[in-house]
Amino acid sequence: MKINCQCGAVIHDSTDDLPGKAHLIPDQAWCTMWDAIDQVLSAVANGSLTPEVASMKARKIVRNAGTRFMWQCGACGRLYIDDRRGGLQCFLPATKETDMEILRHVPYDDDR
Repeated sequence: MKINCQCGAVIHDSTDDLPGKAHLIPDQAWCTMWDAIDQVLSAVANGSLTPEVASMKARKIVRNAGTRFMWQCGACGRLYIDDRRGGLQCFLPATKETDMEILRHVPYDDDR
């Protein structure tokens, strides 16, 4: 997929692990999603679910949490976010000092 940014740059989305792409989960779904994942983990712990089935259930829980995609233009910093109806919304940075890698992963201590 390609997004033609209003600044003239092209945002490419053709692979995984892109630094300019993120998954947005609405805050209204955040706690419910984690509660559902906790139930899956408990089911694995008590033996009523296999790890393989639990993995697929957890993926479905995240997908059903209202997850949408967002991308940032590396040239101008605009954010493009899928809306609730599948359209693409554009948000313009307030200043030229906007971080052009706002969606890039920042490793936590546990990630190292």
